[in-house]
Formats: sequence, C-alpha cells, structure tokens
Amino acid sequence: MTMNFDTLLPKLQEALIRKGVAIPPWRATTKERSDFAFAVARVLAEERLLPSGDARTVASDLASRMMGLGVLEPFLREQGIEEVIVRQGAVLVWQSGRIRDTQIRAPEAYFYALAQRVAEMGGKPLRAANPFVLVDLPDGSRFTAMVPPLSKRGTAINIRVFTHRVLNLDAIVEAGTLTQAQADLLKQVVLERRKSILISGRPAAGKTTLLNSLLAILPQYTQLCGAETFEEIETTNPFEARAVVRDEAEAGRVSMSDVVNVLYTRMRPDVLVVGEVVNEEAREYLQAINLGVVAHTTIHGNSVLDALLRLETLAREKDVPLGAIRERIARGVGIGVHVELKPANDGTGWYRQVTEIVQVSGDADRYILTPIGE
Repeated sequence: MTMNFDTLLPKLQEALIRKGVAIPPWRATTKERSDFAFAVARVLAEERLLPSGDARTVASDLASRMMGLGVLEPFLREQGIEEVIVRQGAVLVWQSGRIRDTQIRAPEAYFYALAQRVAEMGGKPLRAANPFVLVDLPDGSRFTAMVPPLSKRGTAINIRVFTHRVLNLDAIVEAGTLTQAQADLLKQVVLERRKSILISGRPAAGKTTLLNSLLAILPQYTQLCGAETFEEIETTNPFEARAVVRDEAEAGRVSMSDVVNVLYTRMRPDVLVVGEVVNEEAREYLQAINLGVVAHTTIHGNSVLDALLRLETLAREKDVPLGAIRERIARGVGIGVHVELKPANDGTGWYRQVTEIVQVSGDADRYILTPIGE
C-alpha cells in the first residue's frame, strides 16, 4: 500500500473530534456518507495531514474505513471478490476460484475490536457465552466472526460479499457452470411456470447465483414473492414482494415459516422464492408446492437425493408418517438441480459445475430421479 493508514487514521480521528465532525452511524444514508467523505477531505486539507496531492483522492477510502470495516472495507468493493477471510491477523480473499493472500496484516487486537464493533452495531454483542456472531452488513454482505476463547488461533472472520450484479444464463454457460443444453432446459422450465425447482449444493457452490439467473428470465409482470434470512435474492423484477426475516429467535419477531405462509396464501404469487430452506419453513414450502404454487428454493446437500432426504428431515411433523412427507415432496418438487464446487485439475483453484438435472417423482417408499437435459 502507498499510504500508512495506521498512522494517518488516529491523526484524522483526533482532528475530526476537535472540529466537531461526527462519524455517521453504521447504517447511514447515502447522503450522510457522502457528506462525511466531503468533511474528511476538508479536514485532511486544512490539517495538512497528507504529504502531497489532493485530499479528495483518499478521503472516500478513509471515510469508508472509519464508517465500515477498516482495512477490510476496500475488498467489499473490489470486482470479483466473493469472500473476505481473516485468519491469524492475515487478510485473504476468495477471487476467481482461488484464495489470494492480500499481504495485509493487522494485530489480533485490531480484528477482535472490529468484530466487537460490527457485532454491537448489528445488535448482537460478543460475550463469553456468545463468542461468535452472524450479521447482515448494510450492503447485504454476510459478516461472520468467531473470537477467543472459542477460536483458539485468534479472531476468525469471514465476509460473504454481496453483489448487485445478476449473472444471466449466458454468463453462467460461458463460465462453464452450465452447458448450453442445460441452460435451454432450465429456461424452458422457468418460463412454463409449472414445476418447482430445488437447487442443491455445498456452501458457496453457487446455488443462489444460479437461482438469481433463473429468476431473471421471468417476464416483467410476473408476480414474484420471496422470503429469505439474508439478502441474497437479486432479481430484475420491478414489482417483486420480498421479505428479509432476521433474528426470529428474538421475542416478537415473525418467523420465516410465518412469512412464507403469508406469501403463498395471501399475496397470490405466480412464483414463490424461498432463498434457502434451513429450518421449519420447509413445512410451509412443502405446503405451497402441494397447493399448486410454483416455488423455487436452494438447500444444502451433496446431491439431489441427499437434498430431498434433508428436506424430509426439515419438514417432519409430529404424528405425520415419513412416507406421507416423502410422497408430498415427490409430488411437489418438479426439478432437482445439483451444482458442485470442484477442485481444478492443476490444484490451483476451484470451479463450479451443474452435475445433475433430474425430474423428481416417486411415492411413499422412494424417490425416482430421472436425468433430463443431458
């Protein structure tokens, strides 16, 4: 880096306090952030804190660091970065299918304080009884931190970077994730709006990216309703109704199940989207697809079959036989798609590939998965 921010930031902060310039709140408006960046530029110039050059060239970066995530903040804006990782004081990024060392280092105390600040701003302070935290950042990125004593090698941080750029199917084909034949098949399924799609894969396999690209195919006036726990669904539909359900464990908060129920029973969706099935909302998802609602979702699993079995577990109800749940899944889920994150042959990185597209059917005893689009 060409500038020593560790030296500059304390001097700037002292000058801002002396001049009565307050740092905006974490979820500040765009205007508040812009005004603060302008004030930083003015103070830098007045205090002559820079050796040379125009203060405005660095003011925006400094303002973002003070309002946001410090040394990690620039990586949330860098093109192509999917994840920012902190391990033992080192900053790494996941970019273009591989881990890259940014060569940026900071003391353990710095990242511990950063994790504490983000946790408090997210209303989830870190304590001995709660040594890890998951927070939705203002831009939609997911911040996860684990601190000592639970973390034995210092503060560990992962930030899943949110991007507003929706990849279309052509881009996913070009990247090698889908073949053209697979893309044409999925496009036909989505446009027909008759079958629900279940997309499975491991974490970071690209499930939501694929889901977003499929939603982008829908005509403009499609009544699209969605529910998710983190802001990951990104569509081009100007008339969507979408709910983000956070902190359902807190008293008085609605649950994901409640929201999914309202969406499919009261809001007349042409297409329902559940960002990810992870808990009891699986029951409402299953109810929806068995009432004729076309509903697409993602779920963790090592294959389509594993995902269906996991959906069974999540949708279990007291006094309802497993066979009855299995039959409802077989009748409701129309298409299963599995996307894998695979290691490159040269061992230097990873790539994503759709390895299964199947038609789902079956009965109370078993699932029948028929490969299509090969």
